[in-house]
Amino acid sequence: MKSVTDIPQAVSLQDLKRSIHIMPDDSEDDLLFTGYLTAAQEVVETATRRLISPRSVKFELRAVGCLRWWFPVCPVTDVTSLRWQQANGVWADLDFTAVRLESQDDEPQLVFPDGFWATVTDGAAVEVVADAGYSEMTMPRPLKQAAMLLVKDWYEAGIAVEKKEFLDVSFGCRAIMKQYRYARPREYGAA
Repeated sequence: MKSVTDIPQAVSLQDLKRSIHIMPDDSEDDLLFTGYLTAAQEVVETATRRLISPRSVKFELRAVGCLRWWFPVCPVTDVTSLRWQQANGVWADLDFTAVRLESQDDEPQLVFPDGFWATVTDGAAVEVVADAGYSEMTMPRPLKQAAMLLVKDWYEAGIAVEKKEFLDVSFGCRAIMKQYRYARPREYGAA
């Protein structure tokens, strides 16, 4: 999976400051917090396989004549492009209007109609571009909280007086990420 568009910050600097009791006009550590927020979002998204901010992403799979393909992340809101690489290396668009996107929020999958793969060489590279990720309104609050807990842990470890050999992620953060982890049931399947 590769992001095609910029990745918006899922947690605002203001929300973070409010959660760790820092005054909104205190901007001394804003750059540090912004870096922490970006890293924490990546950690939460990698651990849960849930994209906590909306973006356009590209996936590559192999044409194997399947009738169903599960996305490795969720949620997926729309498919915007589908193409395959021909033997000469040229990419050709596929008509994805007949392809259905099902179970977008919990097990996003593409369902292909019978005969869809007839013109595609078996094993050819197929590229799917889709809009994925939660909007600010649909993001589960615990995922936002997990990112803020990570930043809080990192910030406190950075200013701690005692020496720490490693930073242990808080139990609450680990529990949230484990609870929200998405695992696709399989990659390919029959309809």
